Amino acid sequence: MRGIDDSVSAITLNSVHLEGGPSTLSGNVVLAELNEVICSAEKIKIRHGNGYEHYEFIDAPVRFTASTSEEESGPLKLRWVARTKIAE
Repeated sequence: MRGIDDSVSAITLNSVHLEGGPSTLSGNVVLAELNEVICSAEKIKIRHGNGYEHYEFIDAPVRFTASTSEEESGPLKLRWVARTKIAE
């Protein structure tokens, strides 16, 4: 991976939930397992085939206190917004 903003680099180690876009990138995905991911504070670009799939953050991780008083978080949610092709 390259182009990772320090403020969002922690999400690259965890799964995120992707909505929309190609079916092979839908649902919970671990970004560290993908070929090329470019992150910023506003969006993520994922190399897919001959282009990039663009996703924007929907919300922050959901945090709650369980009965054991441990803090848990859900995956970040991102929504597909566009596809761009790689220039040849």
